[in-house]
Amino acid sequence: MSGVETGDTKAATPAGPAPLVSPACAPIRPHAWPVIVLAVGLLTALLIYRQVWAHPTRLTLGGPGHINDPIQTMWNLKWVPWQLLHGRDPFSTKAIYYPHGVSLSWNTCTPTLGVLAAPFTLTIGPVFTYVLLMTLAPALAALTGFWWLRRHTTKAATAALGGLIIGFNPYMSGHLQGHLDLVFVALVPIILMLFEDLLWRRPRPNRRTAVYLGLVSAAQAGISEETLLITALAVAVALACSTLADPRRVWSMLRSSSAAMLGATAVFLLASSPLLITQLLLTTPVQLHGAYWRATIGDYLLPLHRQLLDPHWAHATYLGGAEDGVYLGITLTAVLILGIAATARRDPTVRVAAATLAMLMLFTFGDAHPGGVPLPWTAFSHLPVLTSILPARFSFASYLIIAWLITHWTDTLSRGPSPGRLGAWPARWLAVTAVAAALVTIIPNQVEATATPRNVAFFTRHKSQTLLGPAATILLLPSPTFADASGMFYQMQADFSFNQPGGYALRPDHNQAAYGPPDSPLTRLAADAVAHTGRADEMLVTARTQLATEHYRAIVVIRTAPAATHLIRLARRLTGRNADMANNGVEVWLLRTSRPPVTRGSTRSGTGLLR
Repeated sequence: MSGVETGDTKAATPAGPAPLVSPACAPIRPHAWPVIVLAVGLLTALLIYRQVWAHPTRLTLGGPGHINDPIQTMWNLKWVPWQLLHGRDPFSTKAIYYPHGVSLSWNTCTPTLGVLAAPFTLTIGPVFTYVLLMTLAPALAALTGFWWLRRHTTKAATAALGGLIIGFNPYMSGHLQGHLDLVFVALVPIILMLFEDLLWRRPRPNRRTAVYLGLVSAAQAGISEETLLITALAVAVALACSTLADPRRVWSMLRSSSAAMLGATAVFLLASSPLLITQLLLTTPVQLHGAYWRATIGDYLLPLHRQLLDPHWAHATYLGGAEDGVYLGITLTAVLILGIAATARRDPTVRVAAATLAMLMLFTFGDAHPGGVPLPWTAFSHLPVLTSILPARFSFASYLIIAWLITHWTDTLSRGPSPGRLGAWPARWLAVTAVAAALVTIIPNQVEATATPRNVAFFTRHKSQTLLGPAATILLLPSPTFADASGMFYQMQADFSFNQPGGYALRPDHNQAAYGPPDSPLTRLAADAVAHTGRADEMLVTARTQLATEHYRAIVVIRTAPAATHLIRLARRLTGRNADMANNGVEVWLLRTSRPPVTRGSTRSGTGLLR
């Protein structure tokens, strides 16, 4: 929402564009308001996460069997500082998907949060750190959203309302189920503020603002490149709509700020170069065709069980629980339509905001072709980099505009009746009541909590390092997959002291993205054991060969795993013998690759496969 205001300020250049509020309203920032917004945001987040905060070191977000995203995020939160402390590359690893490895630069590595939260991660642990960051995320977004909106209002209370909408809208409530990278958006309002400063406010020299903008944008790229791209596209759409409304002023503003924009871009590229070079030059691109995750009309009108008020009406959707976030509801939709209709004619900023909102909402429908007519995102969805954006996530930017519109309207309503405009007090109170009723319908529900995998003494007491040696490669069963990432939890507990063939991360696979480990005899056998299905003896032979040629040190079975009996049977079939150790929560078969594997069927205790 930059470059679309009207009026003039003392700091603005004569050729600057119209800001989103009359600059005659000088921002008033009482010191108490940021504290109030942050406190209300934290209290709301704690209510949403009240189940997990009962035991924040043993519980995490999600229902039973659906905690893979939290485990992956915990793994990354610990991986980044651990690698940096040991002088190693945090963006690549063979700890999972061994021996091929995977580039974490194409995954939710979140190096910015990994570095900032390192004191908590390396002392209290990544489980607590993850819960803490998920709780702080909406509260901090509400705070920075308040700061951004406060410069567009005459009253702090209305900016506080808008900030809380930014922190707890349905986009946030959908991803508060576990997507840390998508809800930690507190830097986005700061980016918008710096962008406004660069274009027309000019509270400091443009050179300094450009440096700030480049650094904050790089930090946001280290949290979520997708969110940064969506924000940039939303700003571009807002500028395009502003240009249509007042081309002379907007072009003048862009010309006067072009040098500073180039400087901000240079700072961004330099600050984010480790991530971008690894991602774009040193690794194979991961082409996630995100157009599948698109919104439908039903997603806008009916919630997907993330709001406190939910009639539980089913509807067809492409989103599901993981990507639910475009919901408006009938009441808020009506308020937006009526509010825009009542104010757009005399308020050019509302017209620009409404046009931008309409385009972003169309983007959320992805490459759908209603009646054979392609929607706008179809033109962008196949471009490099943009192809990985999930269209439904444009609702994040939509809610920035919705928060601005509601803030703008409530700020106007709070000034009292003005003849010839919105009418007398009854009409204003009716409008306030409608806005309040609309906001009640989007209040988020609490998030379910579930236990993390049980601690296993073999890993937590560093027995794995003592028995297996440093950087050992093991077949950990159950092997982590897209369906069950618990093996990464144990790897994290063991301070990444071993590599394993399984994992849960995006990887390239024939010009598209795959979510689970590359197919191999060992990963297939591990998956079949969990599914209680068998494989022919020929598969065992090739799996034994893989154990030997890839220098596996051991097979380790978690004895508390749901399919432990079948996994132990698999390990015995692979080795032809019983375990070498059965305590500390695991059964371990030690393997030595200095000798060729014995023939299938050997069952001599202590002299089995690779022994």
